[in-house]
Order: sequence, then structure tokens, then C-alpha cells
Amino acid sequence: MLHLAVHIAFVCSLRAGETAGIAVKTIDFYDRSLWITQEVQRVSDKALSVLPKNEVLHIFPKQIAGSTSSMILKAPKTERSIRKNYLTTPLLQEIKERLEYMKECKEFYGDKYQENGLLFCQPNGRPLDPKSLDKSFKKWQTNLGFENQIEFQGLRKSGQMHKVRITKNNYQVVAENGGHTTDVLMSNYNEALDSEKRTLSMLVETSFYPRNETTAAPQSDDEVNAIVSALQNNPELSQQIMQLLALGALKTPQRTMGGV
Repeated sequence: MLHLAVHIAFVCSLRAGETAGIAVKTIDFYDRSLWITQEVQRVSDKALSVLPKNEVLHIFPKQIAGSTSSMILKAPKTERSIRKNYLTTPLLQEIKERLEYMKECKEFYGDKYQENGLLFCQPNGRPLDPKSLDKSFKKWQTNLGFENQIEFQGLRKSGQMHKVRITKNNYQVVAENGGHTTDVLMSNYNEALDSEKRTLSMLVETSFYPRNETTAAPQSDDEVNAIVSALQNNPELSQQIMQLLALGALKTPQRTMGGV
């Protein structure tokens, strides 16, 4: 379930609460799409008492008697957040597998199964706390030995930044995909990757300095020599190489370019 949650959050650029709130009925396998129409949140009873009634779609029964907070289904953050996302083939297949597992859970629990219509839920149908997704995601990263970990919410930003790159900065379509305004997307999701900045430095070195004054790259590094030679002899290739590197199609050279 965590794998599917990470997968769908990245592909559809979802917030943690939106991921936990995906309704099975909004998934259309024929159209290869789903609608984001609600999100799951845990709120204090005090905060719940002042929330506008039209924002609270459902209040789940408390699991622990005396708890001072409740899990709720609420309307999305903004009207723009209600959106349609299209799904990839691998993602559709994983959703089908998830639904088959849920079917088995319903048969096992019988009358004790709590049907809430959510794609992500506990085996007995109870909703998932978005914070549990973040906790499980971090534990998974730790088990894999990741030093630079991200929060589950960071998958939304990663997904949006990836889409900005593969669409060659089509901010309008990417913004609509993630429920953003174009201005917010351009101001908060336009960070350059370290590999892109390294590649930019390489492009400056190979295009700005006279060829006979540039220290040749080490002969032992065939990959670097090939790229430098191609860039020097074909200026139009520079932009193509930049795009490929941004997409991860080529490896960033591990050693730095020679000085001038």
C-alpha cells in the first residue's frame, strides 16, 4: 500500500491528505483517470467545532475513546484543487491489484468491515491518517539507507518539478495537473537540480572559451571526452544534451571539468 501511495502521489502530484482521501468511485479505468475531490485530515475537536459545515464532508467514528481529535473527510484546500488526473499504465495496474486485495479484506472481515469508499485504508476499512503515510515513508527511506530523506508531502513537489522539465516549462498544464495557480507553480517549483547546474557549467566552458585554450578532459574519462567533443563540434547538440541530462537519460560526469 505504501508503494502505491508513493507512486500515485508522485504521478498525480498529490498532497498527503489528498492521497489518503482518494475515493474508489472516482477512478475510471476506461478513461484512465481519477478525480481529486476530497482529502482526509485529523483535526482537534476544538478546530472541528469552528470549521465551516460545508467543508466537512464526513466525520469518522473515533477509534480511541476520549480522544481529543477526529479524522474527517473535507473538501479540498481550494476550488482549483478539485481536479482530474490521468493515470499511467503501471499505476492503473497497481490500483487494480490494490482493489483485489481490498476485496479479500472485505470478505475476511464481513460485517465488521467499515466501508468508507477509500482507496487507502486499513485492512478493516478504517481511514488512514495522512501522518502515518509520512511516518511509513520515512521509515522506508531509512531502511533503504537514504541519507537525504524527503517527507511524503515532498513527493508532490518532486512530481511537479519533474513535469515542468519533461514538458519544457509548460507551467499552465502542470499547474492545472497539481491544482496550482501558474504563479505559485513558477515561484515555488522552479528550483534547478545540482546536475543541471553542473551541466550548465560544462556548457559554458565548452562554448565560451577558445578550444585551444581549454585544458583537455582526462583521457581516461571517455564519456566526458565524447560529450565535450560533440558539444564543441555541434552547438545545436548542447541544448539536446542539457534536456537529456535534466531527464536523467545521461549520467552527470563524476569528475569536474579541467580548469582554464
